[in-house]
Amino acid sequence: MSEKLIESAKEIIGKLKGRGLDGDVFGVNCRNVEYGIKKGELTDSSEYDDVGLGIRVLKDGKLGFGFCTPGYEEKGVKQAVEFSKVSQKIDLKFPEEEHVPKVETFDSKIEQVISEGKGADFTQELIDGCVSYAEDITPTMGGVEIYLGSEIVANTNGVLLEKKRTAMLGSVMATIPGEKTSITASEKEVSKKSDIDFKNVGERSAEKVDSMRNEVTLPEGDIPVMLESRSLNQLLGFGLIPSFNGENVRKGKSVYSDKLGEDVAHSHLTLKDDPTQDWGIGSSPFDDEGVVSRTLEFISHGILKGFMYDLKEAHKSETESTGNAIRANFKSPPDISERNLVLRGKDTPREELLPDGGILVDDIMGAHTANPASGDFSIVATPVWLIENGEKKGRIEGVMLSGNLPELLKTIQLADDYKKTYMSLGGRSLKLDTPSARVDDVIVSGK
Repeated sequence: MSEKLIESAKEIIGKLKGRGLDGDVFGVNCRNVEYGIKKGELTDSSEYDDVGLGIRVLKDGKLGFGFCTPGYEEKGVKQAVEFSKVSQKIDLKFPEEEHVPKVETFDSKIEQVISEGKGADFTQELIDGCVSYAEDITPTMGGVEIYLGSEIVANTNGVLLEKKRTAMLGSVMATIPGEKTSITASEKEVSKKSDIDFKNVGERSAEKVDSMRNEVTLPEGDIPVMLESRSLNQLLGFGLIPSFNGENVRKGKSVYSDKLGEDVAHSHLTLKDDPTQDWGIGSSPFDDEGVVSRTLEFISHGILKGFMYDLKEAHKSETESTGNAIRANFKSPPDISERNLVLRGKDTPREELLPDGGILVDDIMGAHTANPASGDFSIVATPVWLIENGEKKGRIEGVMLSGNLPELLKTIQLADDYKKTYMSLGGRSLKLDTPSARVDDVIVSGK
């Protein structure tokens, strides 16, 4: 699958060396297959391949970027050289060869899934699981996505690395129609392996919307809150993690800029980026600049330990890359990003944390508006359920949550229901391994 890509990368490196230039190449050869659901039926499918190479050139201390497809290597190199003329000077050093860890990211069964066209069957399982729950519940949106790909990184220091990745995703939105407005709830599951129970995903979405039929009012007084992993992930990923970005730290735009080595969270809490975790959604043996993967601790037992850097920001911050360079595609230069976020703490059975007389929050909107310099947030929560005696007693409309994320980490209680998830918003994608959590230090308001 990647032989042609490797040969093209070698040719580009040869052209750079022939010009006496330093540089690197990031190559992608991937296949995406998607099946869609609309109004309770499998309605469409699509398939596309993406093949190309991103090229960075360091000329006269200036970094230029270009891209090409195999067969047009000279054009890509010339484009990168031209762009270097208008960039700022930076003393960037590309990685040297070193030992690369073995990380499980490729399941050959997914190749078979694609070749046998099983994605349509999986999509039908999503539909069947949803509609079998109740006659008036319909899967109105969703589908199955299957990814198979290889990526390479090569540079003029002799580095030539290859990684193969697979992934599957099943999602469905279940709907109960109403006279004025409909009730909806969604469920999603993602895995690097061919191990998703698609019918169960459909059933879970239907069960969720079924529990929303009755509308109840928000309790008065102090209201304890339980966050499902999806809502917790959005708060962490889009609200808090930017505070660990080395660029924000250097510029004083992070609430943690001057707190390295201090107590910043509950003593049981550990937050780390671990791309070496087998089958982690964002795991891989090296990042998109060829820096070898290592575990990066942001917070360890409540203590702030470190921040994330790519090669460019590491130079500006006078430190080393932490292997956190990620590219959206071969046409984009790398940005700093977490790769496989893992949250751990003192595991407590979920049923013990469910708040009697409190609320359960499944999803939120607005986490990206949190202020990374202060950690303050104000978000819309939906759907939300009232919890009594460990059971959902009806949905609550118009709920808002506000508070401070660093303060929340000091009292948060994590459940024992860890789940690997993927989500994206505004061009940013998150890959996380987190549980649901009890958070009582938030302000709850409603209609």
